[in-house]
Amino acid sequence: MTHQPDAIRVDAISKTYSGKPPVQALHPISFAVGAGEMVVVLGPNGAGKTTLFKILATLLRSDSGEAWVAGLPLTRSREVRAQVGVISDPDRSFFWRLDGRENLRFFAASYGLRGPAFARRLDELVAALNLGEFITRRVGSLSSGQRGRLALARALFHHPTVLLLDEPTRSLDPAAAGDFMRLLGDYLHHHPRASALVSTHRLGAAAPFVRRALVMNHGRLLADGPPEALMQQAGLPAAATRTEALARLYAHYTGAETEYGR
Repeated sequence: MTHQPDAIRVDAISKTYSGKPPVQALHPISFAVGAGEMVVVLGPNGAGKTTLFKILATLLRSDSGEAWVAGLPLTRSREVRAQVGVISDPDRSFFWRLDGRENLRFFAASYGLRGPAFARRLDELVAALNLGEFITRRVGSLSSGQRGRLALARALFHHPTVLLLDEPTRSLDPAAAGDFMRLLGDYLHHHPRASALVSTHRLGAAAPFVRRALVMNHGRLLADGPPEALMQQAGLPAAATRTEALARLYAHYTGAETEYGR
């Protein structure tokens, strides 16, 4: 039987930003995401989540440690980028004066998808993500929910094996955030070897899909595991819903409440 490498493997990576004083954004952190797994990262602003995602997307170098994405070391950045789909900030990821189709054509070209290949993949994503009602409209005129779906289309355009989605629901209302997570869940269901690492504060939207959570704060990984197991380890009472469980875990490990816990 052929061994399948982890989709993501992180071995003691750390990052400190220079300054007076320096800021250690990531203390040495280690974890792995298996092929076909979706893992949700929870933590307040400043927890180190964005630094982690930027390192894994090869947009930032760690100070120490090693990491592999899609079986590739991060030093092979060009090959890694061909295997990952990234969402960082949907509201800043597009040319707002161009329409959705024009934006996707621009980004698809960086993966060599042009002409008929681009048209075929665009048709697939328009159908899968229900983009037809706005794909020809200028991005600046779209709602945040529509831009969120367009951002997911951009991330999925080249059939990535690993998705790195940093706060993809940040600017979405609860209904749109729920729609986004369902579309992501559908993609992973139909592509069982694809994996996703997703950070979010939208606990209600993420709850139905969370099988494993990482909890971060102050650059440290504080907890890693299924929510129910983490609740038991922390000695927390059983919750009535998965959303309530995530909210309790968030508060327990970070010392902060989240407005999206209900």
